[in-house]
Amino acid sequence: MSAVASCPRAEDLAFEPEIASLALLEAASAIAIQALIARNPELLAAELGVLRDPPQARAARTVIAVLRELDGALREYRDLARAPSLPPSDDFPF
Repeated sequence: MSAVASCPRAEDLAFEPEIASLALLEAASAIAIQALIARNPELLAAELGVLRDPPQARAARTVIAVLRELDGALREYRDLARAPSLPPSDDFPF
């Protein structure tokens, strides 16, 4: 998982208030992954593989995979939110 984004500034929240909750999700996701690895250290041994993991470790691997997908989606949203918006087009037919 990538480094957790820094805490949003008040100026950022004035224009994009949703990034506060997204930063919270990102931080919680990073903590959850670390906690799952701490509880299931066999996740660090890649040579064991998913097939030989106990059921709890397999479930932890699934949760971590989902959290990494969430991290990617949050990063994509944050990048798009920072991108300059396109000016309105006068070509609309209505």
